[in-house]
Amino acid sequence: MTEFFITAAIALLLDFYLKSHWQFKPFDWFRVWVDSIEQRFNGGTRSQGIGAVLVATLPIIIGVLIIRFVLYAIMPFLAFLFDVAVLYFCLGFNRLYTRSTAVYESLEAGNMIEANERLRHLARRGAASETESSIAHTTVEALLKQGNNNVIATLFWFGVLGPLGAVMQRLVRILDNKWGHQDARFAEYGWLAARLDDVIGWVPARLTAVGYAIMGSFEDAMHCWRKQVSIWKDINSGPLLSSGLGAMHMQDCDTGNDGESCEIVETNAGHVRRATALVLRVLIFWMMIALLMAFAEVMGVIGS
Repeated sequence: MTEFFITAAIALLLDFYLKSHWQFKPFDWFRVWVDSIEQRFNGGTRSQGIGAVLVATLPIIIGVLIIRFVLYAIMPFLAFLFDVAVLYFCLGFNRLYTRSTAVYESLEAGNMIEANERLRHLARRGAASETESSIAHTTVEALLKQGNNNVIATLFWFGVLGPLGAVMQRLVRILDNKWGHQDARFAEYGWLAARLDDVIGWVPARLTAVGYAIMGSFEDAMHCWRKQVSIWKDINSGPLLSSGLGAMHMQDCDTGNDGESCEIVETNAGHVRRATALVLRVLIFWMMIALLMAFAEVMGVIGS
């Protein structure tokens, strides 16, 4: 845990203060490769999708393992630097923070067209309409989900499997975005990509949702979480949105039109700023938990 905390802290600091990897996008080549694989493999069957996922991910996973093993054999410090570099390139907090701030500033300036365009950079989709409420609400939802997908889930899997875990989580997210039941074309072909993303995201999504509750209004977050559990269409986005929106008092789960839904309050630019701050507080919260566990490990309270 001590090594994890030190590595994660350094990677987060690099992510927050360095922007060089914004120009060098380490996974763009993978997206191109995935598109190439899909053109060759997609015949509309589940078995073809399973084979495509293996072809897309196994060489990279094996490569990460080999590089890590060789570097550690040469010098453990080189392996440590490799861990930091991999986590740095897999994290996306700075990008998330900067893009959400850009949307907020456009909303504050009253430029809805610009705000919606900046939202597309953040969420890869625009709002349903170019009104402040629609853009702000879509931005908040994107923040709550990406706070998990691009930050907490990456740190979680790095803690479990080291650099392999961080890379695996990132690759699976890309595959799900590309193939995961997007339309009829991927209904069967994208089955494994979607299922892997559900499985890999299950635990970190709930840790993040708990973090939203603790760092916001705990009672409201848990109430909305419990009340909406039966209507979740996405098993991982559901807890994140119900807990996050409840934590920020952005939905009232006592006044829904039926027994399960919750009424969304009017959203504005201020909610975007609050959602960004909530994601930051959750990141700090879980890093403090890791710090306490590292301290306990050093003091011999828990095993190494």
